[in-house]
Amino acid sequence: MGINEHGVIIGNEAVFTHAQQKEEKLIGMDYVRLALERAATAKQASDIMIELLAKHGQGGNCGLDKPFYYDNSYLISDKETAYILETAGNTYKLREISHNGNISNRLSIREDGYAKKNSEPIFTFFSGSFDRQNCVARSLEETDDPTVSGIMSILRSHRCQDEKHLFTKGSVKSVCMHKSLLGDHTTGSMIVQSRKVGIDTIWMTGCSTPCLSIYKPCFFGVVTAPVFTTREESLAYWLQREYLVRAIYAGLIDVESYRTERDALQARFIEEEAQLFRTMPSKTALTEFALRCSQSEQAFVDHYLPQIEQVKNGTARLPKMWLKKTQVLGKNVFETDLKRRMNK
Repeated sequence: MGINEHGVIIGNEAVFTHAQQKEEKLIGMDYVRLALERAATAKQASDIMIELLAKHGQGGNCGLDKPFYYDNSYLISDKETAYILETAGNTYKLREISHNGNISNRLSIREDGYAKKNSEPIFTFFSGSFDRQNCVARSLEETDDPTVSGIMSILRSHRCQDEKHLFTKGSVKSVCMHKSLLGDHTTGSMIVQSRKVGIDTIWMTGCSTPCLSIYKPCFFGVVTAPVFTTREESLAYWLQREYLVRAIYAGLIDVESYRTERDALQARFIEEEAQLFRTMPSKTALTEFALRCSQSEQAFVDHYLPQIEQVKNGTARLPKMWLKKTQVLGKNVFETDLKRRMNK
């Protein structure tokens, strides 16, 4: 997912189709990057992606620590318009969004039987995408004026039946996914508060598991965590917060008191941002605000350094499915060859 200097925003999701290929071509994240580099509007981004799809196709491994192949759907917007682009091999369907829309790990455009004809049913079913997509759709329909805090609540939400075992068994059916036997957890989350006049506010976790993370305000031209100029800094930031999440899974941190403190800090960020934008803030004011929020969130994380260290050094008693994952966490992630990357 990403945004460019023109306010074009793109997110992509894996979709499972009869057309997905193992032959190395462009993957979905390549399409996101290429369109954001070249497009000044959502329509232009859509056209670029469709043109590249016809010329280069899509395919190849998309997995970090195991072979994983899929096609892609995209949510593409700017300050005026938004589209859903769904693909299967070299084919596509593009739909303009009239009111609100969302995507998940499934083809959903039914025009000309596109979704039914191209979907691979087994992977699509077990992805849990039907539950997640419907949950978000219902939540968006219930309000005509979604707020930043309201969108955060949606992205942090779980099904009631998943709440009791989020940290042990996990679930891919909740919007905030937790690792289970059927899939991984939500790796990162971003909300863009798009403005027709003035600079956008980009709320980013910079880390996984939105239900346990804090969204920090970011702005174009302002480089402060969770925005970095090197991949090493970015990885270190993500890893520290991943160890924190897993400390909660290990029972080293009381999740209720943790969330109470997290919610208070999040509410403060949102209120201060709203006050800031009651006028036209200067870049200096935005920089100072982003830095204050970043430092406050880091202080919140640093409070749990002893528990983070326990997970990092392997002395924490994690749920079984997290043990092996945690032992190899952060290793070989910059290795471009899959076999060497898996050799940890």
